Amino acid sequence: MKKSLIKKLSILFLLVALAFSSLFLADLIKKEKIRKEEEAAALRAKEEAERIAAEKEAARLAEEEAKRKAEEDRRTRNPLTGLKMAESAIGKRPAAFMVENTPPARPQWGMDDARYSPDIILEGEVEGGITRTMWLFADFNALPELIGPMRSARPPYVRFSELFDAIYIHWGQSDSAGTYIGASDVIARDGVDNINQLQYRGQVELFGRNRERDVAIEHTGVVYTKNLPQAIAEYGYRTERNPDHFSNFEFTDEDLTVSNTPAKDLVITISSRSWVKHWTYSDSDKLYHTDDFENKLTRKNILIFYDETEYITKPGAHFSYCNYHLDHGTGKYATMGTVMDIKWAVEKEKLVIRDSNDQIVPLNRGKTYIAWISSNLGGDIQIN
Repeated sequence: MKKSLIKKLSILFLLVALAFSSLFLADLIKKEKIRKEEEAAALRAKEEAERIAAEKEAARLAEEEAKRKAEEDRRTRNPLTGLKMAESAIGKRPAAFMVENTPPARPQWGMDDARYSPDIILEGEVEGGITRTMWLFADFNALPELIGPMRSARPPYVRFSELFDAIYIHWGQSDSAGTYIGASDVIARDGVDNINQLQYRGQVELFGRNRERDVAIEHTGVVYTKNLPQAIAEYGYRTERNPDHFSNFEFTDEDLTVSNTPAKDLVITISSRSWVKHWTYSDSDKLYHTDDFENKLTRKNILIFYDETEYITKPGAHFSYCNYHLDHGTGKYATMGTVMDIKWAVEKEKLVIRDSNDQIVPLNRGKTYIAWISSNLGGDIQIN
C-alpha cells in the first residue's frame, strides 16, 4: 500500500512537473514568437527608415543637380535676355551705346539688325522734349556692323549703365555749370569705364561718319563695332562682369502671360513734351512691334518705369536738361499681350523689379524695351 501511494505521488509529481514544463515551454514559445516579431518589426522599421533616408538623399541630390543645372543654364545664357549666347561672352561685361533718336537720325544704324539688335533699348528724355536711347548688348563681340547715330552722354544714362556694369560708349558729354552736374563729372566721380569719341586716340578706327543720308553732320556719327574689342583692350578695361554691380534679371522657362488684363496696343508718352511711341502686339510671333523708329523693331518685353524728373537749366544753355532721380518708382510690365503693375527700385547698386506682393518679377526670355517715363511731367501710358 505504501508503495502504491508512493507510486501515485510520483505520477502526480510527474504530471505536475509536466504541466509546469508545458506552461514554461508555452511561455518560452510565446516569448520567442514575440521576440521574433519584434525583431521583424525592428528590421522592417530599419528598412523603412533606410528607404526614407535614401529617398530623401535622392531627392536632395536631385534638387542639387537641378539647382546646378539651373545655375549652369543661367550662367551660360545672356543675362539681359535669358537667351543662349556665345561661350566666349559668358561672364563678360555688357557694352552701352548712346544713340540719337531725333527724326533725322532715324532709322538708326543697327537697331533692327536681324542677328544683333540691342538686347535692351532704354528710351528717356534728354532735353527740350527730345528723347535719346541707350542700347545694351551683353556680348560686345557680337554687334551690328554699325551703331549710330552716336550722341553725347547724359547723367541719368551713365548712372543707368552702371546698374549693369557696362562699358559706356558715347560721342561727347554734357558738362557741369551752375547747379547742373554734367555727365563728364558723373563719369569721373563714379570711375565709369567709358570710350568717348572726343577723347579717343586709339590705334583702330572706332568712330567715323556715315554720309549716305542727306542730313546734318551731327546725325552721321557711327561706331565701327568690329574694332570695339581692340579699343577696350587698349584702355585696359576690365572685361569680366562684376556680380556685385550687375542687375541680374530672373527669366521664365517658357513664355507666360502676366495677368488677365489684355495689352494689345500700347501708347507711351515719355513726357508731355516728347514724342509718342506706339507698340502693337502680334499673336503670330508673340512680340510687340513698332514703326516709330522708322524700322521694323520687335520686342518680347515692354517695361514702363515711372520716375520723378526735374528740368535743370544750365547757364548759357537755350534748353533745360531732364534729370531722372533713378531711385524707385512704379511701373508696368507688358508681355504676351498682357500687362501687370510693377514696382522698381535701385537696391545696393542693382535694378530690382517686384510685383505688388514684393516678389521678384521674372521676365519672359527675349529682348526688352524700357520706357523711362517722367511721372510728374506728363509721362504716361495708354493700354488698349
